Amino acid sequence: MARILIVDDEPAIVLAVRGELNFEGFEVDSAADGHEACEKAREFRPDVMLLDLGLPGMNGFEVCRRLRAEMPAMWIIMLTVRGQEVDRVMGLELGADDYVTKPFSLREIVARVKVGLRRKGSANARAIYRFGRIEIDLRSHRVLNKGREVALTRKEFEILEMMAERAGQVITRDEFLDAIWGEEVYVTHRVIDTHIAALRKKIEDDPNNPIHILSVRGIGYKLD
Repeated sequence: MARILIVDDEPAIVLAVRGELNFEGFEVDSAADGHEACEKAREFRPDVMLLDLGLPGMNGFEVCRRLRAEMPAMWIIMLTVRGQEVDRVMGLELGADDYVTKPFSLREIVARVKVGLRRKGSANARAIYRFGRIEIDLRSHRVLNKGREVALTRKEFEILEMMAERAGQVITRDEFLDAIWGEEVYVTHRVIDTHIAALRKKIEDDPNNPIHILSVRGIGYKLD
């Protein structure tokens, strides 16, 4: 079941859109401001986010910028006021995938969500990542090493998932902390190092000389 996150501070809009998407069989959650949107997205892991740009506190542009870096596979549909072309252009430049102008019909929202899911599905047809003898299945939340399932904690899986989705890119410790623990939770960089060490013991042939989860001195880690 696809997950949809509605981010809007107008309760009437949220209620109407939620009802329509629930009727279509989607799992739906909502947030009323930018900070809550970031927290909900990290916990709920939506496939599609309907994002109003005019949010209180942290606006939709900043939400889009932050979450796009952390969740490259999530489809972001901006909700904009009719005629605000500059906002639409800026949102798309920050990583949004589509936009709908207010006022909109519920049928249009459902249609845009379904289009986003199809395009997201074709772009991410591989929900399975493989490197060496390791296989990560994002749909079933399973990791196999040489065909045998590896028991990972939730945090370990989220770290590995984030690295798989950004394979080859260096991810800083702060990015890990913000994406997985949240910006409001104080956790030291040492916690990331401890989780990485645990992951290496579970998936690397020689944890002391890893060939997949590599350290980038002074910055963070990357999946090779």
